[in-house]
Amino acid sequence: MGARSLTWKLAAALLAASCGGGATTYTPALRPHGAQREKVVADFEAAVTANKDAYVALFDFAAVGEYEILLHRYDLLGRLKNLTEEERQQFFAEDGTPYPEARERRNVGNFYKVLAQRTVGTGGCKAHEPRTPYGRMLGTFEPLPLTTETMLALAMRSAPTPRGYFVLRNHVNAWLSKGGVVGFTCDGGKGGLAVVYTEKPNSRGYDLITIYDD
Repeated sequence: MGARSLTWKLAAALLAASCGGGATTYTPALRPHGAQREKVVADFEAAVTANKDAYVALFDFAAVGEYEILLHRYDLLGRLKNLTEEERQQFFAEDGTPYPEARERRNVGNFYKVLAQRTVGTGGCKAHEPRTPYGRMLGTFEPLPLTTETMLALAMRSAPTPRGYFVLRNHVNAWLSKGGVVGFTCDGGKGGLAVVYTEKPNSRGYDLITIYDD
């Protein structure tokens, strides 16, 4: 999310949160006259208004797992300035193995009330460019260095960047070439969100591959 440390706080605090039920189906918004991003926002509003299951069904969790682990490496390299020492240690030790789909399904589901419902509220959502610098960078993955250098325990550490990250970067850039980043706020809600989508051969024509506070 926009303030990335909030991801870890929410995930820890809401890990055991209970979920609402309901049918997984809803009627996707008709494609509006305009950019694809407007349809993405209209579908998000419709799904969140329907129920949690409809919201969760917007995402490709295998892709979310790849996207999130790749973001960790970019955060470690300086994209996010306020990483804790614990987060730096964790991200430096990661080898580029994607997070499991089950983990990402749980985490995204935990954001239904605190992010999705908060932002959508009673509706009236409007697409725009992400408001935060971090949100705007969600669609940019510049070439990775062959060696990762970072401060750990007040000392500079370096190690070869694991090969898996280069594979993930290729995957994510391919998805972004068929999608993009969408920011939005809603008249009937609070705050804002940024989501990343990519084209998929399904009834919507796309899936979401991450969501962040914006």
